Amino acid sequence: MTSEKRQVYEFDNFRLDPGERQLLRDGQPITLSSKAFDLLLVLIENNGRLVEKEEIYNRVWGDQVVEESNLTVQMSAIRKALGERIQNPRHIVTVPGYGYRFVGDVVSAGEDQELVIETETLSRIVIEKEEADDDNSLQRAATFLLDERVAKALPPIPPGRQALVSRLWGWTEGPARRAFVALAVVLVAGLALLVYYSLSKRAAPNPQLTPLNQIKSIAVLPFKPLVPESRDESLELGMADTLIARLSNIRGINVRPISAVRKYASIEQDALAAGREQKVDAVLDGQIQKSRDKVRVTVRLLRVADGATLWASQLDDKMTDIFGVQDSISERVAGVMALKLSGEEKGQLAKHDTDNTEAYQLYLIGRYHLNRLTDDGFLKSLEYFQQAIEKDANFAVAYTAMAESYNALGEFNVRRPSEVYPKARAAVQKALELDDKLAQAHTALAVVKVNYDWDWSGAEKNFKRAIELNPSDSEAHQDYGFYLVFMGQFDEAIAEMRRAQELDPVSLMRITGVAQVLLMARRYDEAIEQCRKALEMDPNLGFAHWLLGFAYLWKGMPEPAILSFQKSIPLSGDSPDEPAALGLAYALSGKSGEARKIMEELTQQSKRKYLSSIIIATLHGALGEKDQAFALLDKAYDERDNLLILLKVEPMFDPLRSDPRFAVLLRRVGFPE
Repeated sequence: MTSEKRQVYEFDNFRLDPGERQLLRDGQPITLSSKAFDLLLVLIENNGRLVEKEEIYNRVWGDQVVEESNLTVQMSAIRKALGERIQNPRHIVTVPGYGYRFVGDVVSAGEDQELVIETETLSRIVIEKEEADDDNSLQRAATFLLDERVAKALPPIPPGRQALVSRLWGWTEGPARRAFVALAVVLVAGLALLVYYSLSKRAAPNPQLTPLNQIKSIAVLPFKPLVPESRDESLELGMADTLIARLSNIRGINVRPISAVRKYASIEQDALAAGREQKVDAVLDGQIQKSRDKVRVTVRLLRVADGATLWASQLDDKMTDIFGVQDSISERVAGVMALKLSGEEKGQLAKHDTDNTEAYQLYLIGRYHLNRLTDDGFLKSLEYFQQAIEKDANFAVAYTAMAESYNALGEFNVRRPSEVYPKARAAVQKALELDDKLAQAHTALAVVKVNYDWDWSGAEKNFKRAIELNPSDSEAHQDYGFYLVFMGQFDEAIAEMRRAQELDPVSLMRITGVAQVLLMARRYDEAIEQCRKALEMDPNLGFAHWLLGFAYLWKGMPEPAILSFQKSIPLSGDSPDEPAALGLAYALSGKSGEARKIMEELTQQSKRKYLSSIIIATLHGALGEKDQAFALLDKAYDERDNLLILLKVEPMFDPLRSDPRFAVLLRRVGFPE
């Protein structure tokens, strides 16, 4: 164990710890951007003195060219964190035209800080030494595990041991190397004494805090701009997306998907609040600035339980070396969390999907549009993925993303199935030719096999392979759950959907996904409860109102069903599904006139743009018009309509099930007996 002095500042009920880069109020952490923290520290260090703007620019931004508005934004963030207004300053006074003065009653003190080297860390260092093939890999392992302060604080190697150590390790130069050797000597000579001394001196641990080696879940938030006026949202979201994909390859950690975290893109977002909402042990929060061919990234890993900064770093590089920045971040996160990685996981963590910066930037823009989940977003994403592939024909992840865009166009009924699913299949097959270990590619291919090929056994193999490659992929679990319910395997389907929700607990997509499966399993009360959970989180979620309407309708409660469907329509854009559901409720409750009016409107709409024939077919079925319904179902079969995968379990087909033509249609689609 070693100890050192570190400077801390206290004023009113605040505490600023420069070493931990942490601002506390009544013991609770307050989130500040990196620049805001640096600015506050400069002012506090010069308590009572006017700090002119030029000095602030030099201390906080260095030689970076910034506008005065940047300073204003950061100062506003500090005032907000301290709970004061510019009109009535309590801590910071503005001196117009000159700068700022901190006027709080600051108490400055050096605080003893014990740096404890734990036995697990020592053991891991030895293991890394034994597994290291060369000095470079050994040095990387030591750098991971040793804080520079520890290296400086360790005692020098005893003279009598140096020759022996040099012969055994061949690694005695520099502070990090000396630290490593000293640790090895300590381990061999007196590990038991070290453990006893450490345990006797350190304070009792807080049982509510998660040890580093027990951090099992993490949320990577969208990166924020260092300069708000120069936002590049595709790069900010793309950095998070890329890191999520990399860290998801580590089996010992559950990483929240991009769909769960993209809502935290606001500059004012509190990282710890996001972590608590996502129910994770740690959160990775970063800021990024791109200027011409340069990129600066400031990143920190926070423990959600107490707001402690587990690791923080600032990385400056050329934009062409953005991949090196990502390497550094992902490797350090794994190292800080004391994760023991397999050789394959290390390879996946350091893997570059492309080395072409232009291709990568085009891919990020495409992902940004794909993640918008809108019709025009899907179409626009394809343009950028195609451009990325033209820059790098071996960019497997771009082919996978292209397949996901085509699949979305089919699943959202934006384009005819025959127009999009064959293109999705071609793109994902190319991706798998380039890299057959892409979990998302296997999921995308499984979706094509379910929705268009009706290749049930082939789809299941791809789903299982995707989950094998990435057991923490909540989307793969959910899609597999849908497949199982289409097959009528309700208990297995619900288990998969619950697993998807465990991996992504506050995702509305996962919560409503469970409700969908419960509906098809005819467990309506549970489906109602699940829909209400979603609506508690977002009362304006049209999809949840739509599902709730079906739960009431199939339970035999048409009036509340009609009310729910009516609420869903204005919340769902121009989607035809919600008006069709209302028409279905009218038809089944004896209001045939209202039902026919909606059916006619949908029929006219189908002449202007693609509309699934099944939507209108089910309305005819509910009105008792079976011949018209089956004529449209035959048309849907010819079009390979992906809604036919619901035939076996969806309650909306119940009015047609007794007709012999329905059994024939089931056989034509190829459902297993």
